Amino acid sequence: MKPYSVFVWLLFLGLSFGCEDLEELFEEEFEVQSTFITELEVDVPHASSSDETVSFESNMGFWDFAQDPNIVDFLGDPDEITKIEINSIRYFFKNVEGNPDAMVEGQITFSTGQSVESYDTAVTNLAQADFNNTVFTIEEDFSKVNNAISKFRSIGFVYHGTVSDNPVSFITDVSITVTVTIKPDIDNL
Repeated sequence: MKPYSVFVWLLFLGLSFGCEDLEELFEEEFEVQSTFITELEVDVPHASSSDETVSFESNMGFWDFAQDPNIVDFLGDPDEITKIEINSIRYFFKNVEGNPDAMVEGQITFSTGQSVESYDTAVTNLAQADFNNTVFTIEEDFSKVNNAISKFRSIGFVYHGTVSDNPVSFITDVSITVTVTIKPDIDNL
């Protein structure tokens, strides 16, 4: 819904219900669910031996909730976001090329403000996970990350760890579903 559409909708509601009813309607918080997907690329070069364990770190993923296309139409001001909670984190490996024996062991690390939290990912054979289209889910307590993203309204994250056999390159496709709580400011409408 575009800002113009919101204005027309509010005008209609104001005429239908009266101004006091409209203000009462907007004093309530409401929730919007959004999912964002980020591809984290990893390239592990050939080491001195193909069975040598090599450390890696992906590019950084970033999401700004005040710019999220699923949320921005509901906001008059980013300060209207009162809470953000991660519901689920899912990931899978794709475009795996290189050593078919490569086993990955890693963590997804979130960085928001001065808070850094890491969550372990499953130890897996990259080629098999890609071939089988295996989807993994991280089920943890995200409360520390939730507190930080609620304050800063953005989040950065990387995938890092080790690969047992090299060379190998792959993409970790990360899908994060969140619930954003919004309390509209009637003065911004």
